[in-house]
Amino acid sequence: MSRAVLCTRCRQLISGAETRCPFCQAAQPNLGGAGPGLLAFFRDVQVTDGLVGLMGLLYAVSLAIDPPTFRFEDGLFAIGAPSSRALSMLGMTGGPAWSCGQVWTLLTATFLHGGLLHILFNLSWLRQLGSLTQDLLGPARFFVLFIVSGVSGFLLSNLVTNAPTIGASCGLFGMYGALMVFGKRRGGTLGAGLSRQMLSWAVSGFLFTLMMGNVNHMGHLGGFLGGAGAAFFMPKFENVRESRGVMLLAVALGALTLLAFVLSGLASAGLLPSSNPLCAAALGLR
Repeated sequence: MSRAVLCTRCRQLISGAETRCPFCQAAQPNLGGAGPGLLAFFRDVQVTDGLVGLMGLLYAVSLAIDPPTFRFEDGLFAIGAPSSRALSMLGMTGGPAWSCGQVWTLLTATFLHGGLLHILFNLSWLRQLGSLTQDLLGPARFFVLFIVSGVSGFLLSNLVTNAPTIGASCGLFGMYGALMVFGKRRGGTLGAGLSRQMLSWAVSGFLFTLMMGNVNHMGHLGGFLGGAGAAFFMPKFENVRESRGVMLLAVALGALTLLAFVLSGLASAGLLPSSNPLCAAALGLR
């Protein structure tokens, strides 16, 4: 006798040996035995905490590659700044990386930061917006929105300015756009208030960063538009059960991000077949 499992689409209790759900007719309702683990993972996971931990770890790694000199005379935002070489090794996008065809850096750059204040601001921002988005839409949808927003932000930035760039703020502006659209589509007092608040915060954040140097404004705009666009494919109401499709998409994006970091490591070591010495020199790796 096969043990009973939940169908990954309709959540009805079925036999683990079923190749098609008798209730919703979903093919491979048990996902080859991975279904229970997938459902349990997205039931319990705190994506925000995971992202915060990963970004903190990568910031520490970037400092360990080239220990920085803490000098207050260089300005507050220069305190704890990793070297360009370290950031290039880990997956900074734009500039030479983009010109040399390292398209995977659209994924890796979101998780890297250029200084102590940079990461503290972004992680504080992420805890608030990420927790809110996950509570309303679910962990898998939040992760998809965050990654899509980061990629869209860096893509616009690279196409318009092609300046070297990193940071989670493209994804965070994407949360503003996504929650604004979600609130607008949801309607009601809560939805209207949420939409106005997110638009207000996005405008305030954009205007505030205009007064600062070395800020990727195109990335923020691209992230906002990417998050807003992706939100039209999300539910109109909170607490809607996540489909197995969006859970599998989140897993796929996580795997692609991991692969992107591997590619960055291989490229920095000159181990990719397409590694170009001139590109390596431009990135400061040789």
